[in-house]
Amino acid sequence: MHAIYEGTLKHTRLKPKKHAFQYRVHMLYLDLDDLAQVFSNNLFWSYNRLNLGCFLRADYFGNPKDSLKKSIQDEIKKNLNFNHHGKIFVLTSPRYFGYCFNPVSFYYCFNTKNKLEVIVSHITNTPWNENYAYVHDCRGLHQSMKSFDFKKNFHVSPFMPMNIKYEWIFNEPGEKIVVSMNNIHKQEFIFNASLQLHRKTFHSKSLNRLLLKFPPETFKTIIAIYWNALCLKFKRVPFFSHP
Repeated sequence: MHAIYEGTLKHTRLKPKKHAFQYRVHMLYLDLDDLAQVFSNNLFWSYNRLNLGCFLRADYFGNPKDSLKKSIQDEIKKNLNFNHHGKIFVLTSPRYFGYCFNPVSFYYCFNTKNKLEVIVSHITNTPWNENYAYVHDCRGLHQSMKSFDFKKNFHVSPFMPMNIKYEWIFNEPGEKIVVSMNNIHKQEFIFNASLQLHRKTFHSKSLNRLLLKFPPETFKTIIAIYWNALCLKFKRVPFFSHP
């Protein structure tokens, strides 16, 4: 079922200089099979049409001419060489007042028996407006927390080098969503980004309350990115150009 998740995003940098921040976030958890209907009874929200709040296909992964679900399933096929069948839910921030930016959207892909098979992490960067998808295979992982170690392949922050090993941990969405992303550089833990979210009921009133929050969610995200980049610059954290 669709849901609103709210909680805390936290960044903690240990090296080469200490820096940390956290702020409240609200994200939508949406069934990709039901995107056309999910906002149909709300005057202020739309699918594929501009509104105060909206979900536009073009803001998300893959070719906008294809359905979002097909694009994610094609990426799974390309990376894991199997055909996914079942529900896919996206955890994301939609477009508020005409603006959308998601540093990462997560796609939780379940099989026909409602078992979590794959998680796709779709990363975007700013100001380059590039994107990249990491595909995490959950098949065979029976523990509640799913752990993945892999090499960084996509430039995100100019204050982080490319020769990073990622250690990412996810739970299966339920009453809570937990995501923890560690960066390891030269065998040292240097950075963590984490999401701690709690499930809330999804209905028109709760959606409309999101429009009353200031600043709107995606504006808050981009402000936080550039404000903390300025803080890192003042702390003289090394700058790494786009490779």
